Amino acid sequence: MLTIEEFTYLIIVASLSNNYVLVQTLGVSDSMRLLEDREAVPTIALITTSVMTISSGVNYCFEKIILESLQLVYLRTLSFMLLIAAVVSLHKFFIKKYNVCSNKIFNIFFPLLFINSAVLGIALQNSENVTSVFQATSHGLGAGIGFSIVLISFANLQQKITGPHIPIYLQGGPIALITMGLMSVAFSGFRGIM
Repeated sequence: MLTIEEFTYLIIVASLSNNYVLVQTLGVSDSMRLLEDREAVPTIALITTSVMTISSGVNYCFEKIILESLQLVYLRTLSFMLLIAAVVSLHKFFIKKYNVCSNKIFNIFFPLLFINSAVLGIALQNSENVTSVFQATSHGLGAGIGFSIVLISFANLQQKITGPHIPIYLQGGPIALITMGLMSVAFSGFRGIM
């Protein structure tokens, strides 16, 4: 059983010192997308965290119960992708049913969530490094929190990196990459804590 200290440690490590976006560069394209509607960012962050947490636990259970018992571990990546698509579709169903976010965000964001490399990266790392479903789920929660921190921080920095004060050849993608690199350097300072 996972103790509260181990749970807290896994969440802090996954969200800060081992951040999937800034340290492992997974899901960078989703977090760098310059969102016009900043009010939707917390909703997107919450949905992504939920998908990462649930899919981490589901993928771990599926691998241990089905793939390993049938000796089909070579189908791990394909099965993880299908399970992630199922979890995202389930989220999509409930969000559309309860009308949580606008249709514009809904239509733009969910295709990106299907192909988010951070969600698949968590599942693949859990299959190698984790020993229980509780560890896998807490690792997914920590990674989702880290993704949310980066997404919300980048959305708040967006208004500072857009505008006429930025040279024309740095506007858009180049300044976003530079900002993401500086955020990565800042987050690398958390590696000394753990």
